[in-house]
Amino acid sequence: DVYDTLISTSSGKSAAFQYVLDQLINKQYPITSDMKDNASDMLDSIKNSYKSKYGEDSYEKQFKSDLKSAGYTSESEYKKKLIYSLQYAELVKHYVKTHYDTVFEDYYKVATPRMISMIKISVSDPSNPTDSEKEKLKEVQELLKDGKSFGDVAKDYSDDSTTKSAKGSLGVVDTNLTNTYGSTINEAAFSLTEGQTSDVLTGNDGYYILKCTSTSKEKIKKKLKNVTIQSPLLTYDDQIIYLAFKTYDIEYKDAKIKKAVNEAIKEGLKSRAAERK
Repeated sequence: DVYDTLISTSSGKSAAFQYVLDQLINKQYPITSDMKDNASDMLDSIKNSYKSKYGEDSYEKQFKSDLKSAGYTSESEYKKKLIYSLQYAELVKHYVKTHYDTVFEDYYKVATPRMISMIKISVSDPSNPTDSEKEKLKEVQELLKDGKSFGDVAKDYSDDSTTKSAKGSLGVVDTNLTNTYGSTINEAAFSLTEGQTSDVLTGNDGYYILKCTSTSKEKIKKKLKNVTIQSPLLTYDDQIIYLAFKTYDIEYKDAKIKKAVNEAIKEGLKSRAAERK
């Protein structure tokens, strides 16, 4: 019949898996007040980014337009999705924490993590910097050339508000690094060897100098040992959810659903294994 046909398709199997996964998440990791608060903070942060980019008068309209384009009918619907993402993260976090050594080994091979620090010199127009902007960049270059600590120079001179107080440290970055600073910066971060400092790079809104402070497997493993929902170990592998799901004993009332779910997991893990060859 139609039901049998639908559930035997790839999309049908995926839908069956998602349905059972949703039930599992809601049972094992129910919505908490902290999740609601975190989702509200995430939403406020996103809207503030829109406000900075589009201005006070236009950001709301642009935000609503983008929500609609993404398939959301309202802001509240999008907030529910954010809350669900936090529930989902808790499930994956539990798996990562209980299988840390195995997950980290895979992460280190697949995502080529390293510790990166940076110095940013903000410029209004990278193609035509002002005299004061050029002078600041020159001063930074001379200090580094004279042997002053990269971290101290970053703390004293960097214009990047998110890393300045941490002596320029971006922490552990991997191949999922967002494009916040520009593609040139991302590419340079993964071309550096341990201890190497980049040339001056042109990125979004400024000039950047990067330093790879470590690619040490043991240092990075220790750094990531405290697994939180912000951990890159939760997001580097979209298919880790299949491994996490398999650690739970699911009671099925419909044998066809069980078969579809198991086949979806099998297909997902087969694809995952192929990516690692």
